[in-house]
Amino acid sequence: MISSPGPADAKRERRTSGLTMVLDRLSGLVESEFDQASSYVDIVEIGWGLPLVWREDSIISRVKFYKRHGISVSLSGTLLEYFFFQNRTDAILDKAQRLGFDTIEISDGIIDMTKDQKARIVRAVKSRGLDYLVAVGKKDPATQLSLPETISQIGTALALEPRKVVLEGRARGRDVGIYDSEGEIRWNLLRAITDAFDHRDLVFEAPLENQQDALIAEFGPDVNLGNVALASIASLQSERLGLRFETFRVKRSKEPLSGGPSVKFVLFVIRHYQPIDQRGIAAASQLPRRTIQKAVEYLLLHKLITEHSSFEDGRSKIYRTPSVSLMDRAR
Repeated sequence: MISSPGPADAKRERRTSGLTMVLDRLSGLVESEFDQASSYVDIVEIGWGLPLVWREDSIISRVKFYKRHGISVSLSGTLLEYFFFQNRTDAILDKAQRLGFDTIEISDGIIDMTKDQKARIVRAVKSRGLDYLVAVGKKDPATQLSLPETISQIGTALALEPRKVVLEGRARGRDVGIYDSEGEIRWNLLRAITDAFDHRDLVFEAPLENQQDALIAEFGPDVNLGNVALASIASLQSERLGLRFETFRVKRSKEPLSGGPSVKFVLFVIRHYQPIDQRGIAAASQLPRRTIQKAVEYLLLHKLITEHSSFEDGRSKIYRTPSVSLMDRAR
């Protein structure tokens, strides 16, 4: 749980991993339903320029509602960019503070900002006693960052010491950042990023449930996820707890899997396509056969998968993740 950096009626311990960041479109909030799921939410971002669309008293009331649950409330990076472009950064920061926001997202998803410009914004945010996130990535599918640019910008963002670095995924989760035009994860890109940085320092914007499933399967239930819809809070928590089919077999180990990205990817493929043989793993992962063989050996050694003879071909081996009883999960 969290405690907001600004004043709040509810005080909760601040989570450092497993964060759920919800996107509020200023519609669809049912307060009685949110009350039931509020303990699973760490940050609510009121999206885009919506704080300028509603009456100020309504925004203030909305922000206070979330703060009563001990939840941080973030101004969107898009709105900050809009005012930065007009040389009015101080005006929007003052307005955010007046409306009760306690967190500012600093992004350059639409415009470009230099490292020094971002650092000046950070100083202005800190001077007002506000918390901040730094977002990396472009919103236009035609101007996506290359892998070296992404790695460089994440490093620059982490040097600004934000609460977390947010990886751009937009509200639709397609054709941007780590997602292709169908909303599927670009695994090579994701693995390269998490080879360079601890995934716990990042928030992956993942508006689609299949993206949330895949990221939980890859990193475990403590992965930080953003752009979660208000209506998806409880279902996402079910995924984190392994109470849905897609993440039922996700191992809930306190120690991160240390076998490297290829091992993690092979484990992910086996979880989702089991029972599967090494030819099936190769077709699904596009990894070299020797890499797959070494990953399978590692997973067998650490008892993360089981090996069985195929009924169809006695010379072939198929792999599964070990079944886990509900009593084991309850512990």
